[in-house]
Amino acid sequence: MKRISLVILPFVLYITGLLAYYFGKINGYQFIIFIIVGLGISIFGFFLYRNDKKLKAAFLAIFYILALLTIFESRLIDYEKYTYFLISYNEPFEIVEGSGINVLAVEVIETPYITDLGYLIHTVEFSTNKEVLDAEIVTNKTRYRSKNEELLSYVRPAEKHFETMKENVITYLSKSSSAINRFLEREDIEGDSAGLATVLSALIEKGEVNNKVPIAVTGAIDSKGNVKEIGSIKAKTLIAEQSGFSHIFLPVENEEEAKKVKKVEQLNINIIAVASIDNAVKEIMRINND
Repeated sequence: MKRISLVILPFVLYITGLLAYYFGKINGYQFIIFIIVGLGISIFGFFLYRNDKKLKAAFLAIFYILALLTIFESRLIDYEKYTYFLISYNEPFEIVEGSGINVLAVEVIETPYITDLGYLIHTVEFSTNKEVLDAEIVTNKTRYRSKNEELLSYVRPAEKHFETMKENVITYLSKSSSAINRFLEREDIEGDSAGLATVLSALIEKGEVNNKVPIAVTGAIDSKGNVKEIGSIKAKTLIAEQSGFSHIFLPVENEEEAKKVKKVEQLNINIIAVASIDNAVKEIMRINND
């Protein structure tokens, strides 16, 4: 029984450390120590049962597995330096001039080492001359996911959300204009939250939809025209308000968060949640007829 316990203990330590790290109970350094202790136990077992061929082989296999896991997980150490993502103001813009459809974009600033949020915001605003609208704490879950995505990018291309948006827009529209194509070829934009605004701009440009009201728009889409959830809702809602828009279109999945922001920040903007492009078109027609 003691032998079995000693064999499984290194794996118990690894799993315990992983769960404790993932749920924020320990940091990356402490997680690696869990694995190293497991390595030490496997070495101890190897020499303790060196005369037992099966156990010796088992502990040797455990050592190699944990050594690989140590290499795999040690990349987390570099992610310990990130504390907050700061989200700052970017000027809304039209893809098609005169369409009234304005893309809401934000700038996400990754900040290493500094844990004093007030000082951090002051420093970033002073150095960039941009207002910080929101701050998202970097959790261990975020670090672990980012680490895995980075490692996977070495064996397969990383997913580029803007490229996915581009494919979905082209598929849905089947035919686009030079203005839309110029936007889709831009290299200074990341993410997929401009998908809804891009399609609506194209429909207005082609004359399929009429719009005379300036509208702030954010939302990803799929190839069938369904509107999908996006991030940075607080910042984008604040940008829409500060830029003087009377309406903001956003995904249904983000409606509750946006309404909470409106209430807490005492905003006047009308929040219009849409589930599809067809839904958004109907809302544009309604707004223009009011």
